[in-house]
Amino acid sequence: MSTTIETYLEQHKIPYELMTHAHSSTSMQSARAAHIDPHRLAKAVLLEGTDGCYMAAVVPANRQVSLGHLRHDYGHMFRLADERMIAPFFKDCEPGAIPALTTPYHLEMIWDDSLLNEPEIYFEAGDHTHLVHLQTGYLREMLDKLPHGRLCEAA
Repeated sequence: MSTTIETYLEQHKIPYELMTHAHSSTSMQSARAAHIDPHRLAKAVLLEGTDGCYMAAVVPANRQVSLGHLRHDYGHMFRLADERMIAPFFKDCEPGAIPALTTPYHLEMIWDDSLLNEPEIYFEAGDHTHLVHLQTGYLREMLDKLPHGRLCEAA
């Protein structure tokens, strides 16, 4: 597990469970390996703004970020970021296993409202074999003041 995420959760007294699963390369594979509904697995999609800023959009694993929704609702143009450009933010994570909670890494994030419809949420722990599991109420507390809305569409 990422030490950044572990420290953040402990400092904020957020109860969580660390789940182990078979090695996976994608969030959908992680959901299958852990036997959880992909609606309950939050994934971070890294975006680069036309002004060179970076941001994470957090959506359910079985959905994709709608760049059109972001442009329409927030007035910003984004494209998918090259993971190599983002890697310096996540020094304690394996490539491709970015946690959905990016604020401890000082990376802005926006999240999809549908994540709060689930009673519990999972997200990558910073490697390809572990997920953080927590109750949605705690996620709501962590994300409450961050921008959110309808960000995704069916994958």
